[in-house]
Amino acid sequence: MRKNKVKLVSIISLLVCILIFLIKPITVKASSINNYNQEQVELQAKSAIAIDLKSGQVLYAKNADKKLPVASMSKLITIYLTLDAIHNKKLSWNQKVKPTKQIVKISNNPEYSGVPLKLNHGYTIKQLYEATLIQSANGPAMLLGQAISGSQQAFVKKMRKQLVSWNIGGATQLLTANGLPNYTLGEERFKNKSKDAENTLSASDMAIIISHLLKKYPQVLNTTKVAKSSFVDGKTITPMQNWNWMLKGLSQYDPNYPVDGLKTGTTDAAGACFASTMKKNGRRLVTVVMGAQHASGDDPSRFIQTKKLLKYIFDNYSSKKIKQGYSFASVRKVKVVDGKEKSAPVYVKESAVVWLPKKQQLSNLKVKFSKNAIHAPQISGKTVGRFYLINTPVLNSNKDVAIKATVHQDVKQANFLVRIWNRLFNQQQNSHEKANSSVTTAQKVKKFRPYQDPKDLVKAGTWNKKSENKEQPDLTKVKDLWIRVSLKGNRTYIMSGKKPIYTMLSTGGVYHKNKSDTPTGTYHIQHERGAAFYNHKLNEGAKYYVSWKDHGVYLFHSVPTKSDGSINKEEAKKLGKSPGSHGCIRLSIPDSKWLAATVPAGTKVVIKNL
Repeated sequence: MRKNKVKLVSIISLLVCILIFLIKPITVKASSINNYNQEQVELQAKSAIAIDLKSGQVLYAKNADKKLPVASMSKLITIYLTLDAIHNKKLSWNQKVKPTKQIVKISNNPEYSGVPLKLNHGYTIKQLYEATLIQSANGPAMLLGQAISGSQQAFVKKMRKQLVSWNIGGATQLLTANGLPNYTLGEERFKNKSKDAENTLSASDMAIIISHLLKKYPQVLNTTKVAKSSFVDGKTITPMQNWNWMLKGLSQYDPNYPVDGLKTGTTDAAGACFASTMKKNGRRLVTVVMGAQHASGDDPSRFIQTKKLLKYIFDNYSSKKIKQGYSFASVRKVKVVDGKEKSAPVYVKESAVVWLPKKQQLSNLKVKFSKNAIHAPQISGKTVGRFYLINTPVLNSNKDVAIKATVHQDVKQANFLVRIWNRLFNQQQNSHEKANSSVTTAQKVKKFRPYQDPKDLVKAGTWNKKSENKEQPDLTKVKDLWIRVSLKGNRTYIMSGKKPIYTMLSTGGVYHKNKSDTPTGTYHIQHERGAAFYNHKLNEGAKYYVSWKDHGVYLFHSVPTKSDGSINKEEAKKLGKSPGSHGCIRLSIPDSKWLAATVPAGTKVVIKNL
């Protein structure tokens, strides 16, 4: 009897170990947004981004990942670290510090924005903080850095460390506390960098910095909203006027856009830059515009482009509240593993706000659940997963807007023997399905393609013509539109329900041990699209593209181009014949141009090996 008990315990222990081994954590890869809705606004700037502060939802992006000079917008990092030092009691507002000769020299240079500082004079942290934000004063920004770290180089290294902690790459491109060129540090300049080198960051980087600043220290807005003030140094009073002309009382103020911050930036290399923030209808937005025109000191281009961007957002989007307890039509229930019931209804756990196109209704919003199934038991009211709202990209993430999900009734667990039986039964069933699928696959391998090639299909390897010798369909009018990709078949099909209506030669990712670099599964067309791109790391580009996964990472695009923009004909000849990409789906130039221009965002994309 004892031997049987020991044997039973051993079997149960083994099964439990197997179950634990089979449970694998999900890893999430960070990614950023480069282009999103960029063709909807003719923005005359090198790069830009617009986000919702609380959710991080990206509403617009143009070259948002491109590293460019940021000039005085750099001072927002200095301000963050100053507020951090105050918060941690390493500095106090009334504490006085004296400038070095180099700081005095910079502060009195008429070519730079600033207030005059004097040698051997003490200035409070509060004075320097206000001068940095209101007048964009360069000397005070440097003096704040000195007060925090003791020297300019030590402070810049602290700035870099802060960016690394926020997962911002390229932090070594920071050289000064104020955004001026490297040579303005004098003897403290970074000798391993060009004298003329400037701080470079992307619009996305700036949006991340601003998000941290406003979320942790929202009181900064009490100063950034000040249009005019004075810098008092004994009997010397220097008037200060905010360079943010969109503030109330200044020349570019517009009551439709009640801007209360944040920071401008201007150098010859950077052009005119502007990071703005405003609150409207209960939501705070952040915009960053970089590389706008700066023809003269009174050129308002950066503010005009910012207003154009804000107008686009408010004309085309509205913030919609998704209430607690809401049930999405596309995810009413989820599968339950080891439960008494096979599925359970899931609901929104906490109310959330999302920006949607004004014509978009919540009832037909496309939603994806974070898990294939939930495991019993689950307690009512607890978080069981997340709803991801398709095509609502989030800053510094490869995910869409996420909303916590819950169940309204306890999900009870089946008894132990039933759970063990279900697991063994499922393993056996999966083995049969795998065996059957291998037979089916062996049959399909003979031709690789789920549909017969149409008679008018051009010869494989033809990259400069349409794939079919007929008019390409109007995708906005196709009923039950979706896209089917056969990786091994080197074909991409435009589908209307169950019927292919247009066939394209295509090339997917290279195979490694029967696994393609192109991920398989069901995805959806995303908003990122454009006329051309170039990837310096891969030394490869393309002429037309539209994203279907990870917001600009996986694309439909043309056959590849070289660094000079010419077609890589050796790779182009693979079209319709063999795999060759790094993970994207290559198409002919006419097909990629048509698809990028006309396929609606949200269109389902199914990618399979066959």
